[in-house]
Amino acid sequence: MRDVYFDPSLIFFPNSTKIRYEPLGVALIYGSWNFPYFVTLKPLANAIAAGNCAIIKPSEMSPKSSNIIQKIVQKYLDNDCYRVILGDVNVSIQIGKYPFDLICFTGSTEKGKLVAKVAAENLIPCILELGGKCPMIIDESADIDFAAMKVVAAKF
Repeated sequence: MRDVYFDPSLIFFPNSTKIRYEPLGVALIYGSWNFPYFVTLKPLANAIAAGNCAIIKPSEMSPKSSNIIQKIVQKYLDNDCYRVILGDVNVSIQIGKYPFDLICFTGSTEKGKLVAKVAAENLIPCILELGGKCPMIIDESADIDFAAMKVVAAKF
C-alpha cells in the first residue's frame, strides 16, 4: 500500500510523480460457472489486499461450488465486510443496481454487456473478463504428454 514514486519526464520537471494505492470501498464480484473458485476467489483476494469490502455473487450455474464458496467466506472472513449472495439471474440483476464502488465480472460477452450497462448508468468502475474460446494448436514437434497435461489443466 506504500506510495510508489517515479521520476517524471523532463516535460513535467520539477514535478513529482507517484502512484497512491487506495481502497475503493465495496466491490461486487460476479463469479463464473466454468472456473468457480479461481475466478471468484482471486478477485476477492485482490479486494481484500486492496482494503476493500466485497459482495460475492457466484454463478447460479454451479450451485455446489457456490455453496462451498459461501461456507468458506462465512467461516474464514469478517461477515461485516464480506458476504456471498446466492440466487438466480434475477438476484444478479437486483444486486447490480446497488451503488457499489467497483464491479468485477467474469463471464459471457452477452452478460458482460448487461453488467457494463448497469455500471455505466451508475458511474461504477467495472472490470470485465469476457469469456471466449481458448484454442490450442499441437503440431508434430510437440511433446504429446506435456501438451495433454496442459490441455487437461486448462479444461478442468
